[in-house]
Amino acid sequence: MRNPLLVPLVLLSVLCCDQSALSPVGNLDGAWQWQFNANPSGSNISFSLATTGPMVAGTGRVCGIGPACSPGLVTITGQCDGMSFEITIQGDSDFAATYAGRLMNRNTLSGTWIEGTDSNTVVFYRK
Repeated sequence: MRNPLLVPLVLLSVLCCDQSALSPVGNLDGAWQWQFNANPSGSNISFSLATTGPMVAGTGRVCGIGPACSPGLVTITGQCDGMSFEITIQGDSDFAATYAGRLMNRNTLSGTWIEGTDSNTVVFYRK
């Protein structure tokens, strides 16, 4: 006899972090870019994420305004749960930011970017 609870548990486990075709929205795996990367100031944010179960890891680049791309290269760690995620972005010169939000559809992340005492709603699109 089959265990009727097994199927719902398997389906729940693939929602955010697994690369399953069963997921209605998708997953975090892949390359992402900030919605305003084409701005005239030159500031931009892009990163690549990979998930293993609920764990998220990646690398990227955060460039502020001005001639120097600072902080530059960053590393990313975090977790996802269903369609929600929280990642920490760390770079040189004590740069640290947190980005927490939701996978809105296969190609859109929307959430709150917190850096120091500043926070903003930020959207990323899959490249």
